[in-house]
Amino acid sequence: MHTFKTAKTMSLRAVSMLAMSLLFVATAWAQFPDPYLTDDTRPDGTKWIPEPPTMTGGEFGNDFYYYQWGKTQREGDKAAAAIFDEGAELYQAFSEAFGVPLTYDGTPEILLLAEAATSDAHAANKRVKNFYQRMRPFVAFNEESILPAKDEATGREYSYPSGHSSRGWMFALVLSTVAPERTEILMARARDYALNRVVCGHHWKSDIDASLMLTAGVFANVVVTEAYQKQLAKARAEYARVLAARNAEKK
Repeated sequence: MHTFKTAKTMSLRAVSMLAMSLLFVATAWAQFPDPYLTDDTRPDGTKWIPEPPTMTGGEFGNDFYYYQWGKTQREGDKAAAAIFDEGAELYQAFSEAFGVPLTYDGTPEILLLAEAATSDAHAANKRVKNFYQRMRPFVAFNEESILPAKDEATGREYSYPSGHSSRGWMFALVLSTVAPERTEILMARARDYALNRVVCGHHWKSDIDASLMLTAGVFANVVVTEAYQKQLAKARAEYARVLAARNAEKK
């Protein structure tokens, strides 16, 4: 699995402490902007997302395999990457893949575009989660996750589809509309971001697979809205200015 420099260059202890501090900050003040869709116009994922595998069904074998695989990744750089993604804001997790620093001061139009769409992904995901009410893997096996201090709170939340993964896929898709030349790198980052949920023990493999199916449907509706297209034009103009400024600095 490819991991990015942010996680590679930090110790596991340091990343764990950063993740917890980021979670505190996010809880204290960070809020996504209003979504592009409403509850009436946002597609209902329960209409196309299938029921999750049961622990006694034949399809569960893949989930069990990946749960065991995830536990083998909980050391060194791979564990650090998973812990970082657990607590980092999306702009922090995807900044390197985007190719230019994503900050509220430097790229506000790009982040507004992406975070509003992420609000739609979050709302759609919550609806499907509450419909299926699937237990998280570390709870199902009565084991600890990669962040045992959070297990009590995390264990009370539903698993299917993965909320982190839905938001990650949406963030990558939206950034790809701003910088199409970065699509391959952004989608690879979103894949790793999703797989890190399995490494944490917080999600089954089928949770992250369902998150991609869900996000694809929501994104298709978001991207055609007039509000999205207007904000996309602002985001592309901002991206062009940032690239021009960076190129000028290199001369």
